[in-house]
Amino acid sequence: MATVNPISVTRPYTRLAPNYDATVGIPFFRKAKQAFEELIKRYGITFQTAADIGCGTGLFARYLNQSWKVPVFGVDISRDMLRIAARNCQGVRVSLLRQDIRALRLPHPVDLVTCNFDTLNHLVKAGELARTFRNVYANLKPGGHFIFDMLLHCGPAGKVHRYGVRFQTAQRQVTQYVRWDPWNRTVSTMVSIRSRSTPGRILEAYRERAYSPDEIGKALLDAGFVIRGIHDANNLATASQCQPRIIVVATKKGS
Repeated sequence: MATVNPISVTRPYTRLAPNYDATVGIPFFRKAKQAFEELIKRYGITFQTAADIGCGTGLFARYLNQSWKVPVFGVDISRDMLRIAARNCQGVRVSLLRQDIRALRLPHPVDLVTCNFDTLNHLVKAGELARTFRNVYANLKPGGHFIFDMLLHCGPAGKVHRYGVRFQTAQRQVTQYVRWDPWNRTVSTMVSIRSRSTPGRILEAYRERAYSPDEIGKALLDAGFVIRGIHDANNLATASQCQPRIIVVATKKGS
């Protein structure tokens, strides 16, 4: 009789959490770090305090502290991701907070808020993006900056509607199966995790919403932000058309 490998379905960012950095997290962190350093220099941004919302495993929060010598809040809603973040941020000045970013409430306002790797695209319901921007604004000091990336409605993979990406290490294999629905502007991702130590595979499902530049701009302006720049995430050129992913630099008006 043939052996059937079991399939388990878990909540998002549970079993993926311990596999995240070795597969998805570190490659994207390197790109985010490079883009951040260029934009900080380009806009002459300085900061003494910071928060990374949707911090995941804490790589970017740790980087902000170690490279810029400032205290950092790392905010995420996933207990499993924060558990990994606690290990990654051990011995550095990063305070981890379990919060829903739609109700962000830091212990005190900060000079800089960052948000990377599609975090804001996980806000799929009407009004959630605008509410989050208002809360970020309330948690920034006057003159503070908000730097974030987002997927746009023109399509996260251009004209491709379905694709798969595989990440392989010696101990595990993580495969992302992505489906883009242009009519509803939704990105559905199924993550398959296989490990040498565990038979079968683990599945986690994710859903994101792609936004238009007009939606993003209106939500920022309604919250009170001034938009300093919108950039193509691939090359940091000023976004002149609908790129798949953008990076936005916004600021809270000074007092």
